[in-house]
Amino acid sequence: MASVELRGITVQYPSARTPALDELDLWAQDGRFTVVAGDLRSGKSTLLRVVAGQESPDAGRVLIGGVDVTEVPAHDRDAVIVFQHYALYPHMDVQENMSFALRVAGVPPAERQDRVREAARLLDLEEQLGWTPERLTGPQRQQVALARAVVRRPAVLLMDDPLTALPPALKDHTAELIRSLAHTLDVTTLYATAEPGPVASVADRLLRLDSGQLREDTAVS
Repeated sequence: MASVELRGITVQYPSARTPALDELDLWAQDGRFTVVAGDLRSGKSTLLRVVAGQESPDAGRVLIGGVDVTEVPAHDRDAVIVFQHYALYPHMDVQENMSFALRVAGVPPAERQDRVREAARLLDLEEQLGWTPERLTGPQRQQVALARAVVRRPAVLLMDDPLTALPPALKDHTAELIRSLAHTLDVTTLYATAEPGPVASVADRLLRLDSGQLREDTAVS
């Protein structure tokens, strides 16, 4: 079980007049696809970093699977972020890009191969496994970045609007794909975006942030 719960989270940057997150309470259900929407500087990216352990709150607690991880370092939280700007290794093919973190973590070769094949199947990348990034389209590169996170089988998958640069037709398809991944792999997924659009239509829940506070919490499906 890997529900995500924030209790009274406050983040105050020294140069800011108001908190990025202001005594925020939030709960994301285990294995579901939750969209966190909000305008620029609403606090949504800060929220993801706090969950991932990349940002330390000034007050409040972070719980994953009911366990307080507020003081747990990022590399021990079992939470992975996929950013807007993917950074693939240009000298590695798709398979190597996907398996690199597993190799560093000491995952046995046979298991690495199984995980890569599973992610490639789920993300329609089986034919591109031997390609280098220069041969991929922009959308395919974003899919590889997503697959690279999926193969790690995190308990929590955090997405900082990775679909923003995709053409409209592909956004719908990829949004459906992300929801399917969340349910198929039973990974709790939080997707932060300024323009919910297609991802909101396939989300399990839609949260809206404004000025670091939760303004709306709606069950979508």
